[in-house]
Amino acid sequence: MNRRRNAVFGLIVVALLGPLRGFGQVIDNPAKPKAANAGRVVTPQEVAGISDEGTSDYYFKWPRELRAAPGGSLLLSDEDQVLEFDAKGRFVRNLFKKGQGPGEMPYPGPGVATEKNLVVFGSPSKLVYFSRSGPYEKDIALRVVGRTRLSLIGYQAGQFYFEAGEFPRTTGDPDFVDNPRTIVAVSGLDGTIRPLTTFVTKAWVVTSPAGGGGMFTITSLIAVPFGESLLALTHTEGYLVKIFDPVANKVVREFGRAYERVKGKPLSEAEKKGSMFIGGKAYSRPELKFENDIKNILTRDGEIWAVTSTRDKAKGLLIDVFDGQGVYRDCFWLNLPEPALASVQSPGQCVLDGEFLWVVERAEDDTFSIKKYRAVI
Repeated sequence: MNRRRNAVFGLIVVALLGPLRGFGQVIDNPAKPKAANAGRVVTPQEVAGISDEGTSDYYFKWPRELRAAPGGSLLLSDEDQVLEFDAKGRFVRNLFKKGQGPGEMPYPGPGVATEKNLVVFGSPSKLVYFSRSGPYEKDIALRVVGRTRLSLIGYQAGQFYFEAGEFPRTTGDPDFVDNPRTIVAVSGLDGTIRPLTTFVTKAWVVTSPAGGGGMFTITSLIAVPFGESLLALTHTEGYLVKIFDPVANKVVREFGRAYERVKGKPLSEAEKKGSMFIGGKAYSRPELKFENDIKNILTRDGEIWAVTSTRDKAKGLLIDVFDGQGVYRDCFWLNLPEPALASVQSPGQCVLDGEFLWVVERAEDDTFSIKKYRAVI
């Protein structure tokens, strides 16, 4: 389920119900890519690691929202922390200060780099600016009301992009429902909000006659900045990637490839006992016939990496590589430790920065570390 904090504004509510804007160019790809050495096994070399052992500067309870920053540095969020590390994994600073005043925020959201600043989305309602060298500079308030959920996608050319959506309330028995998610542009100058296109995802929703409810996410809007002005995204169960132009507010290209679907995971014994409790009743996630074909999207240097649902015990995780025109150029097996592969398939738990891949790794004793790998393909 989406774990990011709530922030909301009324004008998005109408946009959430709006139709998806026009489709762009549709690219048909074969099942096999163009590269002669496609299908090779790539084993990245570990070049740095970050642990909270032996330090009082920070701790890892649930590290998430990994974002690349200038000079190869890394930003990530955790409980009451927005941490910056340099390219060698050395601690730089904690940008989070709990409170309601200037430079403070109730809850830590993700941090991103702009042309001159590091900016934290201070959940639920403001952007907090810091200079690259450290000092706090300013806040920009986001005028928010209502119950819309707001999640930071990223920053490009003076605009912050968010995903916005509401809980898909229903009545009656639990059911699969549409769960619209809207991309929203927020000006980096004054916080002006501009709702853009809506993409429909799916959820299995439970509601209680007494009020309240919960849901299991079936598909998510996975969107990442691509190039200087575009977003690469997916939001369906099937194999489909879209290139979205926020300035033109339209999908300019969509593509996929022939793909053999992966069977859905059966419920574990623990899951059968229920992992969501509504109105005094336990609910388990629905068993799905197939996994979502694309688990995550990563981008670098004009490439789009579609992180698939295909795993092999010996070879690792299958990654498909497309160029900006949607052409299926390459594929390879990413061979990393199991905890790293799980994070590569989980949005927010890894980030690709040029030839380097930062990944959260969770050990069997539930302690966390961050690893940096050189991913030369």
